[in-house]
Amino acid sequence: MREKVLKRIRNASVKGMLKNEKVDIESRVKLFQYPDESLVQTFAKEFNKINGKFVYCQNNVDMVSNLRQLIQLNKWKHIYCTEEKIRYLLNDTSLKYKFDLTEYQNAEVSITSCDAIVARTGSILVSTAMDKSRKLSVFPPVHIVLAYFDQIYFDLENALKYFKDKNAGNYPSMLSIVSGPSRTADIEKTLVLGAHGPKEIYCFYINER
Repeated sequence: MREKVLKRIRNASVKGMLKNEKVDIESRVKLFQYPDESLVQTFAKEFNKINGKFVYCQNNVDMVSNLRQLIQLNKWKHIYCTEEKIRYLLNDTSLKYKFDLTEYQNAEVSITSCDAIVARTGSILVSTAMDKSRKLSVFPPVHIVLAYFDQIYFDLENALKYFKDKNAGNYPSMLSIVSGPSRTADIEKTLVLGAHGPKEIYCFYINER
């Protein structure tokens, strides 16, 4: 009896494989069309839908100004940033941050860059290509991501293609697709944010380099 069941499963798998081979991938109809609005408008709308917080910045100076206001408003003290490119932007300001991770357990806020952002889903791609440590994208309760205008893509397919081309032959050890704050509804079907990662995620979109 057992052999008969296994034979049926094997036969069904083979038929399924043969059926899939006949599909013309190139002629398939795109399920999602480009929006009439700009990609950044679409991203902001979708990012806000999943409880992300979008901040538009005209340039790096505007970004630092908005960042300072946000930090002062929330009275954050333990801010961490380890990426040299971001630290270069912050070093000429009065913003205080830490880059030594020996006491990262005290971190309230992390500031990182990203690899790309996806307009259709409001998602953010982060990897260890930007920063060797994975801690700052998952441990602090607040994660602030800096994204530039040339990092936005309509869908995940194009974002991953860019990532693949950029890192060809030297892929980082981790790539993560972040879609809003960490969440779970396992307990009594009640949505809880920050269950196994940041409770708040900000995306500072910078329109000029």
